[in-house]
Amino acid sequence: MNIMHFIGLDIHKKIIAFCVKTKEGIIHSKGVIPATRPALIEWMKTLPQSWTVAMEATLFTGWIYDFLKPHAFEVKVAHPEMLKAITAAKKKNDQSDAQKICDLLRVD
Repeated sequence: MNIMHFIGLDIHKKIIAFCVKTKEGIIHSKGVIPATRPALIEWMKTLPQSWTVAMEATLFTGWIYDFLKPHAFEVKVAHPEMLKAITAAKKKNDQSDAQKICDLLRVD
């Protein structure tokens, strides 16, 4: 049985924070990788088979979207204004942002 995993990405110029969860909300993995194609290739090798990913629209989202699209079940990009849960948070960091994006995707 192929279980869908959900991935939230918090993208910056030099790094990408990620959080990978099951549909039940169990964390599969989380961390930070360099924002480079070789780093993404190596990171994708660690992912479960079936995954969908979400990220906030930034200046750096376009190439990452295009790069991940052929490998993902689905790739979604959210408008920053629609992610008020992140911008309103008291404790804001890249890891928590990636986890919140992952949870928003997971609960649709």
